[in-house]
Amino acid sequence: MNRLVETLVEQGKPIRRAKESNPEAAITYKAALGRALCDVMEENAKTFILGQDVGRFSIGGITTGLIDSFGAARVRDCPISESAMIGMAVGAAMNGYTVVVELAYADIAAVAFSSIVHAAAKIPYATNGQLRCPLIVRSPVNRFSRHGPMGTEVTASWFYNVPDIDIAMPADSHEAYWLLRHAFERPVPTIFLEDRSLNATVGVIGERAEILSRPRVLRPGSDVTVIGAGRMATLALQAAEALATARRGIDVRVVSLGTVKPLDIDTVRTESLATRRVLIVQEEPRFGGYGPVIQSILAELPLGTLKQPPALLARPNTFLPYNREEDLLPSANAIADGVRALLFGKDEIG
Repeated sequence: MNRLVETLVEQGKPIRRAKESNPEAAITYKAALGRALCDVMEENAKTFILGQDVGRFSIGGITTGLIDSFGAARVRDCPISESAMIGMAVGAAMNGYTVVVELAYADIAAVAFSSIVHAAAKIPYATNGQLRCPLIVRSPVNRFSRHGPMGTEVTASWFYNVPDIDIAMPADSHEAYWLLRHAFERPVPTIFLEDRSLNATVGVIGERAEILSRPRVLRPGSDVTVIGAGRMATLALQAAEALATARRGIDVRVVSLGTVKPLDIDTVRTESLATRRVLIVQEEPRFGGYGPVIQSILAELPLGTLKQPPALLARPNTFLPYNREEDLLPSANAIADGVRALLFGKDEIG
């Protein structure tokens, strides 16, 4: 395995790509992910990408151009065998390389679940830290071209109960770039979930935060704290802006988790106490996900610390129906209704 991986990297002839020097320049979510991959591959020759349609034709557009910069050996199109790709990534990681495996759909990680959980996650523990397994599994999530239940799941909760697996769900260009770069620094596997609907959204990368895994306050506010990850954080921001200009002028604090595992409990508590009313929003069903975890954490606070029990807005416990996805997924309007319910005692949400 070691010789095979060394051959792959040696065959690649990177051509350095000029980086944009202005961290405040506007960039799409998708382009920020591509730039993070490019920058890390320039800096570290022991990195490469495996996937279907990641080379000359990039189905998601995120790896477009990387093959011209780094060669087909380091941006490697593979047969449709997720178990084989994850297996090779595990072997390479044990030999000092960091591999990015791009899956066409997050759901398809089920095919390679054993390799991710029983090999990648457990190797550092089983070897008492003598071997590391810093691979990255990147996947698009959420509804896609009216696919219904196939290829549209948000799979974070599949991995919540597995120790030594990190999970990231970036909400904007800044998080997309820095959290992906941070994933290369982690000694354990990272499940990196990218929401398709955010690909064309525009933001700035900005400067690197001191602690990348700490939740970010996207909008300060004093009435209610809304906590979410990925697309949910962006919808919460839309709801907050609408509520701020509404007749009653509600001031909503929006917190993006970014890294949902490990969860920065101290920051979650701090941001919750800033308003003492909390709404958590997730796209996964209510049974599982980061929402119930945060609810349980806040439930441990002394009685009366929060003005009300933390509320959860989540998808019903069912698959997404074909052509009716928006009927079940949380929306900006639903988040706004949830905020109003916390403040004004409207009917229970969710």
